[in-house]
Amino acid sequence: MDWLVSADGRVAIAVLAGLVLFSWTYDRWVSRLEREGKERGYLSLIVALGFAVTLGGFALWTGNWVAAGQILLCCVASGSFMIVGSIRRYQDQRAREEAQSRIEAEESIRHASS
Repeated sequence: MDWLVSADGRVAIAVLAGLVLFSWTYDRWVSRLEREGKERGYLSLIVALGFAVTLGGFALWTGNWVAAGQILLCCVASGSFMIVGSIRRYQDQRAREEAQSRIEAEESIRHASS
């Protein structure tokens, strides 16, 4: 338990406490987005941002900014197309739904006027 009172231990405790506080705050923000329907199509970005904060905590705790940067670059390389694809699929789905709604509204108007 000596590590808890050492400088490294205090950094670890501070970083972990900060990440717990971030987690609580971030959950409240995401919950609000969900209630308002604003997270749809962007969950991958929400997850990526949460991971980036966790990675920042790792860098602060270990002091290894190079490793944190390398991990971040690997995540960008492996995740960027997934994030862009997820957003694009959501936007395409919304466009199809809106087009279908317009068609249904036009048909309803035509039937009502005949």
